[in-house]
Amino acid sequence: MASSFTPKQAIEFDGALLKELQGDVSDKIALTLLKELGLSRMLSSSVIHDNGCGYGAVTMAVMAAEPPAGVQIHATDINEMYLAELKAALAKNPTWPVKVETMDACALTFPDNTFDLSVATFVFAGLTDDVAAASHVRRTLKPGGTGVIAVWKDMPWHAALENAHHKIRGSDEPMAPFLSMTRYKKNEVAKDAEAGGWSPDELEFVEKAEWLNLGPDLKRWATIAWSFLAKPAGGWQQRDEDRWDEAVDSIVEELGQGAWHKVEDGVHKIRMVADVAIMRKQG
Repeated sequence: MASSFTPKQAIEFDGALLKELQGDVSDKIALTLLKELGLSRMLSSSVIHDNGCGYGAVTMAVMAAEPPAGVQIHATDINEMYLAELKAALAKNPTWPVKVETMDACALTFPDNTFDLSVATFVFAGLTDDVAAASHVRRTLKPGGTGVIAVWKDMPWHAALENAHHKIRGSDEPMAPFLSMTRYKKNEVAKDAEAGGWSPDELEFVEKAEWLNLGPDLKRWATIAWSFLAKPAGGWQQRDEDRWDEAVDSIVEELGQGAWHKVEDGVHKIRMVADVAIMRKQG
């Protein structure tokens, strides 16, 4: 049975803090991809799926790209906390053509051949059935439609948290579940896409890099990250509270020393690189 103990330093999970943790790096990559895919040239009847939408990075990117009138966006996720953040943003933009639904990416209920474009940015690492999800992307795309699956290639913050885990828990203890999930990489995407019905000639990969804003206080960001991402499989233990500062200080030190780190206008940033699968349905 998992422990109910929580270190006194741990921050309680909520959507706003999660957004602070993630920054706008996903939004930037989504916007770049959409522009390169020719969003501005899309027909007014285009239907777009923000698949595993989270707080709506893809939806926001679509709207920031000023799509033609008539575009429709369906944003789906199973996490109600994420969806609440997106719905709050949409309440401020009531004219946006967005429909939000609670839906599992592994079991989409949309009819076949629904979407012109389906975008899943940094979603597949946390799914229960990646093959089913890849299959549903293909099924729900129209012939000639485009699917996008983005996963992280380089995440310097991830290595910093893993090293802190080993430092305070030892090398023999299993990695915290979330940190294990985020190891999903390009090779897994290609394998799962093929198993899900995509042929190799429908698939190509591109790399995209952007800077993640960590804010002016690295220790605050590290504390949020350790609270949200580093909970052990068996639950927090007293040693996590006793060595909390040691873990956070280790993350801060590693993040601040890497070649992928910079400070601009007092804001700490780290460079992150994504592998992006561009999938074009041929039939």
